[in-house]
Amino acid sequence: MNIAQIEEALLAPCMDAVIAVTERYQFLEIHRGARVFTAYREIDHVMYLGFHNDLSDQALKQLRERGFQLLEAREGTRREHRLLLLTLKEIGYSHSYGEGYYEASRSLARHLRNLGWPLGALVQLLSRPHINREDPTS
Repeated sequence: MNIAQIEEALLAPCMDAVIAVTERYQFLEIHRGARVFTAYREIDHVMYLGFHNDLSDQALKQLRERGFQLLEAREGTRREHRLLLLTLKEIGYSHSYGEGYYEASRSLARHLRNLGWPLGALVQLLSRPHINREDPTS
């Protein structure tokens, strides 16, 4: 294979990456309040990995009413959220109550950290003695 063939083979994946990055910045430019986030409910050790178009006070109040505390949020897209959920499913994590709700575990937190998901104080919460399960998928 010569260099011209290698360049031609890499052209399509490079263009796909450029298009994805452009779409992300265009979306975030229009939807300034769009956030991906992690919330945690201590009573049953459930984490909610979510996306919201506008993480306003009303949305935060709804989380609190369901017993969740917001650990961290950052700007993000619905596509990023869907890709995260798909990735978790592919590596063996299934949601518990509904889409985006998972039993908290240290191994899941490690995967989320490696994937760049906002975690906040989740690692410290999971290091408490009452959470002794390492991996709920095994």
